[in-house]
Amino acid sequence: MTTTVHITTEFITLTQLLKEENIISSGGQAKYYLIDHPVLLNGEPENRRGKKLYDHDEIEIEGERYLIELAENVDELIAEADAQKAARAVNAKKTIRDDRIKAQKAAAAKARKEARFADMRRKNQTRSGGFGRPKRNNPKGPSSWNSSR
Repeated sequence: MTTTVHITTEFITLTQLLKEENIISSGGQAKYYLIDHPVLLNGEPENRRGKKLYDHDEIEIEGERYLIELAENVDELIAEADAQKAARAVNAKKTIRDDRIKAQKAAAAKARKEARFADMRRKNQTRSGGFGRPKRNNPKGPSSWNSSR
């Protein structure tokens, strides 16, 4: 039985065909599939997963024939794909801008919080770790060990 595969580009790869026809579920499986199963391209064995398949190529996989043909409304499909690509690009830019604004707001909030805690530490004379023991102005180090005894 022959199945016609309509493409909207100049070519597709053998891996793309295998994925599109649900013969394999991911591109990584193509290499191993082609090792285990013979594939004929225009009557000749083919085992290159990146092999480009063009208009009017015939591929035989496990007794099933596939004929590659350009879709009739290629120009419309390409225009639609370009429009979708442009819309995704606009959404990506918007997402990046929104993420940048969120990061700026978070940085400003963090700076305000750090300033607030710095003020509290100054007022309470606590250590930099937060609301701990108050600072002592006692001397530290070996000279203090022998003094006032």
